[in-house]
Amino acid sequence: MAENIGSNPFVDVSVYLFFEDISDKQGVEGFTNYMVGQAESLAKSVPEEEYKTWDDFTNAVVNGESVLSSFESIGQISKYGFVTKVCPFSNAIREYIKRIGNFNPVHMEATDHYNHTIQPSAAHSACMMHQTYRKEVAKRIKIDGKPLQYAQIAAKAYTGKIALPPESWKKVLLEKAGISETQGFMEMRENSCLYLLYVEE
Repeated sequence: MAENIGSNPFVDVSVYLFFEDISDKQGVEGFTNYMVGQAESLAKSVPEEEYKTWDDFTNAVVNGESVLSSFESIGQISKYGFVTKVCPFSNAIREYIKRIGNFNPVHMEATDHYNHTIQPSAAHSACMMHQTYRKEVAKRIKIDGKPLQYAQIAAKAYTGKIALPPESWKKVLLEKAGISETQGFMEMRENSCLYLLYVEE
């Protein structure tokens, strides 16, 4: 029987320190670009998927059988509304805080840079990688021949801070998801991310 491989605190903490080292050498923009680039490379390495129906796709995602749910447990709350229950970076974040202390301010500087130059959806530096991965993986999935679309609605940092899009965007995204603002708020009390997955009808 193969030995179960668990999370390694040394690796978890070292990865964040590596990102901080990149920032020291290349600045906040270099940090941001590196994380986004890494996520894009990872997404391009996963196999493409094709599903006949929307239900086939959502069943695969919720049951952890899609490349989209390779790193996270995903729940469906409406036809196009989805949540990530626990951030896949939460263990690494916890290990960093336990061993190093408060996060280096450069992580929030990079998050702000991402929010102002790419899209206003990140609550922590880990979100930059995670959301980019989702976006790029969605491009590799088709349902009835149509490409999957992805849009972030809300993300929650380990501090409890929630990143939301501008009011005009939020209204459109929630409407597309088929959920109210109240439901969206309640979902973010229990989950780490709220987002849209859909195909153009």
